[in-house]
Amino acid sequence: MDKISTLAGASPLDSAQQSAALDKAKSIQSKALTSDAEVEKAASGFEALLLHQMLKSMWETVETTGMFGEDSNQAKIYQDMLNQAVADSVSEGRGIGVKEFVKKQLLKQTDGAS
Repeated sequence: MDKISTLAGASPLDSAQQSAALDKAKSIQSKALTSDAEVEKAASGFEALLLHQMLKSMWETVETTGMFGEDSNQAKIYQDMLNQAVADSVSEGRGIGVKEFVKKQLLKQTDGAS
């Protein structure tokens, strides 16, 4: 595990997810966004990633001990899947406003590069 993950208390699964997201971002960066649909998809994806991280951080503040094993590995996996589903659902709709801001910035960037 790298130093940043260790300091942040991240598990190897979190590190793998972050690595995959970073690789995806690098591949997207190398491609020019050519259509409004691609810009919309990129902005929505960023908002979903941000929401997922926010939800994950919020759940870390909740004490999860109890007789039903809320602190089990299975519960953590289910909770992560739930967080991802909620983040995707919110970002597909109106979102929290981040998507529109990112979309405007990406459109400015693509118009400036043309």
